[in-house]
Amino acid sequence: MTSLTDFVVSQLKPVSSRPRPYVAEGISYLTYLQRCKLVIVGAGHVGEKVAELAADVGFDLTIVDDRQEYCNADRFPQAQDLVVGEFAEALPKLKIDQNTLCLIVTRGHNHDEEALYHLAQTEASYVGLIGSKRKIKLIFEDLLQQGISPEKLERVYAPIGFDIGSQTVPEIAISMVAELIAHRNLGGIPEQYRARNPLSELPQT
Repeated sequence: MTSLTDFVVSQLKPVSSRPRPYVAEGISYLTYLQRCKLVIVGAGHVGEKVAELAADVGFDLTIVDDRQEYCNADRFPQAQDLVVGEFAEALPKLKIDQNTLCLIVTRGHNHDEEALYHLAQTEASYVGLIGSKRKIKLIFEDLLQQGISPEKLERVYAPIGFDIGSQTVPEIAISMVAELIAHRNLGGIPEQYRARNPLSELPQT
């Protein structure tokens, strides 16, 4: 004879699929979902707006920048952690696991490349890079020459954000956070919505 506990357990959906509340055989299930950590590298206007939206949809925030006047509690009151320091020194010290998503939105090409050099080699479930395809190609070419494997760069989501015709900073942030939500809730970005990784367009050696 099956006990009530065994019966309840048999109806549980895996938490990894992030199920919504549901009813099975007359029993209501309210799922307690594990929160994901979002590391935002770059505390400028885009990073600030992404943080605001991401906090509203349940991400725990770590903000990284080399400028104290940007990376502070006044600009990022929702953040759990604020890390101020040179990217080359700060990023290797972060605790990043498979429950971590990383977003690179710094103020310049060199900073983006530095951040991706460190984050592409982590266990993060998602690493996204802002920028034009041309800029991303140049960064990928540099990182390949520095010894980052093509397999690591294939995991990078670039350019980030769903194509919704974004023009303003809030619209750009919405497109990015929508992609983050999809990755978290669906276990990855559906192929029809994912931007083509520019690595495939680089000359093969």
